[in-house]
Amino acid sequence: MANVSKLLYTTVANECFLLGIDPEDEAKKALLQARTKIRQRLREAFAERSHDLFGRAITPRFFTQGSHSYKTLNDPAWPPEQQMDLDDGCYLPMSFVKGARPSQASALFFEFVDRVLREMATEEGWEYKEKDTCCRLVISRNAHIDVPLYAIPDAEFVVLEKAMDSRHTAFSDRARPDTWEALPSDCVLLAHRKEDWKVSDPRKIKTWFLGAVDIYGEKLRRVCRYLKAWRDHHNAELNEVSSILLMICAWQAFEATRRAFIPDREDEALLTVLEKLPAYLEGKVANPTDPDEDVNRISSDGRKVAVQCAKDFAAQLRKTIFSVTEENEAVTAMQTSLGKRVPSRPDLVSIAETAKVTILSQPQKVVAAPVVGRSQSG
Repeated sequence: MANVSKLLYTTVANECFLLGIDPEDEAKKALLQARTKIRQRLREAFAERSHDLFGRAITPRFFTQGSHSYKTLNDPAWPPEQQMDLDDGCYLPMSFVKGARPSQASALFFEFVDRVLREMATEEGWEYKEKDTCCRLVISRNAHIDVPLYAIPDAEFVVLEKAMDSRHTAFSDRARPDTWEALPSDCVLLAHRKEDWKVSDPRKIKTWFLGAVDIYGEKLRRVCRYLKAWRDHHNAELNEVSSILLMICAWQAFEATRRAFIPDREDEALLTVLEKLPAYLEGKVANPTDPDEDVNRISSDGRKVAVQCAKDFAAQLRKTIFSVTEENEAVTAMQTSLGKRVPSRPDLVSIAETAKVTILSQPQKVVAAPVVGRSQSG
């Protein structure tokens, strides 16, 4: 029986999987520096041009969301196909964007920010990409910053951290009436290049996750990072599996187990989640902040593959914990599941003494000689 907890996480060695997937300090610093530059450029642009273009001067507000704000950011396993990302939402008050029809307001918002950030990308040597729900600046081979655009109720514009009590409901993108009356006036709206506006408040997910970590401790955050790294390592099979889906699944497994019964050992805590993950991936996974929203958007075929991959990971880890009796074999098994960023450190693996004793104390088997009948020579 192998304890591989220290391969995943330890404070007594300078190597472990968590350190292996942690972005380098310079990379994290570069992301934050780029975010500061982007915010400053947008503030300056709105100060200079918003009155002429929109009929009113306004200073946008910004709110960092996603993995960077959850502290679950991992170094990419396969750059440049995979990249670290920082999501920094740009918010305008609802009354500001309501000066035009919804379709015009979203288009104008994107057009303005696209122009400003495309110019900035040229100056900085970055690559600019238009995404359906954001403006993307690729700042290096392994990192990009997304700037989604939001309209927020005026009463909440100044204090973005305040949680919203109103319930969010999505609206259909078909036959959308081009009037603000068709949209909820008390919700945060995300600008969409094809669908105009969608109800979306990223602050609620952040508040939920940080609250979950307060309850279950850093172990929940670490398990989420292990799952994301597993997904990234097997990107060809698991590219449809979103980070938020894995985070909610991990939380659901912790909830189902209950805090008092979550194993102290890192590997056993991960296994606790993996044992439940296949069933979660097969069905609906509700957004904790909006039970009507299903965050499991994996296609039917992709779901079958994801479920099998989760079963394989669970089976491999279960076998390692309960059956493996050799340190190097345990390391190889973990690297098969999570990649070479699991360090080749058999000294970090503990084999239970009972397992060693069981092997060494097995009595030597004596095989009786076969009975051979007498023969007579002719």
